[in-house]
Amino acid sequence: MIPVSAPAPSITFCSQACLFTGEHPAEHGLPGNQFFDRFAYPPRHFAFDVGDTLAVDDAVRVFTDSLAAGRLQVPTIYEQLAEIGKSSVVAGNMYAQGASTWIKPSLANIARFTKGGNLFGMSSREYDQDILNRLIAHLQTSGLPDLITMYFMGLDHDSHALGPDRGQMSYLVDHIDPMLSELIAALESHRPLSDFLVALFSDHGQIGVIPDDRHSLKMGFPFDRELGHFFEALGLDVHDFPGEDPACDAVLALNGGLAYVYLQNKTGHWADAPNFARDVLPVGRAFWEAHLEGKYAPEVQGALAGVLIRDVERAGWAAPYEALTPEEAGDPHGSLVPLGDWFAAQPVGLYLDPVNRLNHLASPLAGDIVLISNYADGYYFGSEISGVHGGLHPDDSLATLAYGWPGASLAEWVPMGQAILDAIGARCRAEQGRVPTTADMWIGLQAAISKS
Repeated sequence: MIPVSAPAPSITFCSQACLFTGEHPAEHGLPGNQFFDRFAYPPRHFAFDVGDTLAVDDAVRVFTDSLAAGRLQVPTIYEQLAEIGKSSVVAGNMYAQGASTWIKPSLANIARFTKGGNLFGMSSREYDQDILNRLIAHLQTSGLPDLITMYFMGLDHDSHALGPDRGQMSYLVDHIDPMLSELIAALESHRPLSDFLVALFSDHGQIGVIPDDRHSLKMGFPFDRELGHFFEALGLDVHDFPGEDPACDAVLALNGGLAYVYLQNKTGHWADAPNFARDVLPVGRAFWEAHLEGKYAPEVQGALAGVLIRDVERAGWAAPYEALTPEEAGDPHGSLVPLGDWFAAQPVGLYLDPVNRLNHLASPLAGDIVLISNYADGYYFGSEISGVHGGLHPDDSLATLAYGWPGASLAEWVPMGQAILDAIGARCRAEQGRVPTTADMWIGLQAAISKS
C-alpha cells in the first residue's frame, strides 16, 4: 500500500481524471468538479456536481453523452490499452473513453440516488449494488476483458452526508467489503485469482466541516446568494444562473476546499488575458477585506485561509500562483509572496505538498484567483454538508493506493512490488520531488504488468 495525495483540488472529477489518464490536472484538462472554459465558443461554465446555478444538465450528461470524459485533453488508460488490442470494462465511473464496454447508472437511479428523498430515494448501498450486479452479469455473458474498473460511489456519498467519522468506516465494512467478496467470487468463476493483478485506490480523502448556512459558502440561484453579494458590491456581474456564462464579468467555481475566480478583461473578451493590476489584483485584495472585516459580503468574514493569485497577462496562461497577503501595518497594499515562502509560514499540518500540487494545477483552465477556505473553523465552498474535500489539507487530500497479486509467492511479489515503487519514485523525483499522487496509479500498474 502506498499513501498518495489527490491533486489540487482534491475533488472527484479532477482526481478521477488523474487516475484514469495518468496525468496531472494541467495536462488532462479537468481542473475540478466546477470550472470555466473561457476559450470555448461561447465560454462555458461546467458544474459536473450540479452546482449552485442549478446546471443539472451537466451532472446528467456526464453519463448520457460523456460530457466530462469528452473534456479530457489526453488519452485515457482505456484508449491506451485499445491501441495495443486490449479490452476493458468500466462499471459506474464517469470516464470510459476507449473502453470496450461502459456500464453506467440509469438516469432513474441517478435521480433516485441524488434527489429521491426518503420515499423514492435510493440508498448508497443499493446504488453500488446495482452497478456491481450489472458488472457481474456482463462478465457472465461476455467473459473477462483485459481490464476491469469498478467505482463504488456510495462511499463518498455517505461520507459527505454523515461526515468522515460516521460515514466512511461503516460503509467500508458493512457494504464495500461484502461487495468486493462478490466481485472476487465472480472473477474466480472464470479464472484462478493468481491470474489477476489488482489495484485498490481512492481518489481523495474527506474532512469534517460544519453543516450549516454560516460555514457553507455558496452563490445560490435565486436564493442563498452569499458570495454573489461580494461581486455585486464590487460592481461585477458574476455568473449566477444557468446559461449566463458569456454575458458576465466574473465566474466562480466552487470545489469544496478551494474556489476559482475567473475575471474577464474589462476592455476585451473572455479569451483575452485580464489586466492584472486593474482586473485581478483589486478583487484579490477585496477578498482579504471581506475575510478580515466583513466588507462587501459579511458572509465571507472569517471564512478564508488564503488568497492565491496569478498574472497571466505577464506570464501566460500557465502562469504559476503566488500568495497575496492581506493589507497590514507597514504594508498598506499587501504583498505577493512565492508559494513556497507563504506555505512555509503557515501552521504545521494544514497542507500536504501544496506547492507542487498547485503548480500542477496552473493551466489555461484554472482560475485567475484561487481561494482557500478556512477548514480550521469549518468553512468550505458549496452547500451544507458534513464531510467535504477539494482542499489541500492532509485529511481531504490523502488517498489510498494498493497493488496486489493474489496467489503470488514472496519471490514473485518482491520484484514486482519494487518495480512499482521504483517507477513511481522516479517520476516523483523528476517532478520536483513531489509526493506520489493519484496520477501515479497507472504508471505503477504498468510497472506491475511489465513484471508479471
